[in-house]
Amino acid sequence: MKATPRAFALLLAVGLVLSTSCVPASTPMDNTPITAAQASAPTQIEVGKAATLSATIDGGGADVTYAWYQTFGLAVVLLDADQATASFVAPSVARDQTLRFRVDVRSGSGPVMSSNVEVVLMADPDFGTTGEPTNSGTDTDPSPRVRLQTSMGDIVVELDRAKAPISVANFLTYVDSGFYDDTIFHRVIADFVVQGGGFVSGPREKENKRATIKNEASNGLRNVRGSLAMARTNDPDSARSQFYINLVDNDSLDYRADFPGYAVFGRVVSGMDVVDEIGMVETSAQRGYNDVPVDEVNLIRAQRE
Repeated sequence: MKATPRAFALLLAVGLVLSTSCVPASTPMDNTPITAAQASAPTQIEVGKAATLSATIDGGGADVTYAWYQTFGLAVVLLDADQATASFVAPSVARDQTLRFRVDVRSGSGPVMSSNVEVVLMADPDFGTTGEPTNSGTDTDPSPRVRLQTSMGDIVVELDRAKAPISVANFLTYVDSGFYDDTIFHRVIADFVVQGGGFVSGPREKENKRATIKNEASNGLRNVRGSLAMARTNDPDSARSQFYINLVDNDSLDYRADFPGYAVFGRVVSGMDVVDEIGMVETSAQRGYNDVPVDEVNLIRAQRE
């Protein structure tokens, strides 16, 4: 079942048309294969500073693609992960931690060339007052799971780090910091989605100063029933903490050549019956927001499995 026009307006800006550029048929594409790729980064970075990861190549024509992934350590949000230069802001940590990253580079139909780099996060001398979480440095699981304890039962979601590294790292940052605890599912639209991750009782939007993330909707994951995706405004790269779970197959939310789509980054593996129950609650307009559950549905706690 596809979303209604009303539902589109509420989920935010479905129907955007991206401008496209075309290469004249008479202009051949240079698809020369890449013979080598090399990643570079600062050896260490202090809390709050931006670390830049750079990829250089030997060979390669005009049609070059880049994909940065984090392979080890405390999850960080990588910006511009599909560019030659990516970056992240160093979080607060209690002790030095090593992060590792990989870049995959390809030109045309040539082979993928990869390179790895590591950066040491320096311990924050003021860690005790920042409120930021620590992590054991074991973020290497390609399919981490998170349990969402709600007032209507538990939901377990499995995340796809390989296909949605930016969204997964972002989501886990909010989970590990406790941001999702004591929030509510503030928007419920029957036969469409249940949405949460950004409001507290009232409903009132929860203050959030974290940066927005890059839209990964073109990763091949689809908005099918039970999938977990990032909510956003009509700016494709505006997602922060809010997420939604699809109650039905919503292919109208998927990436297309003329539509940026909504990024799927996981799926429900347990508790879909709970999601369905949430999807059937009575809703009303409250404090200027539509489709708010009359009786609050609370997200009591989110934690890794």
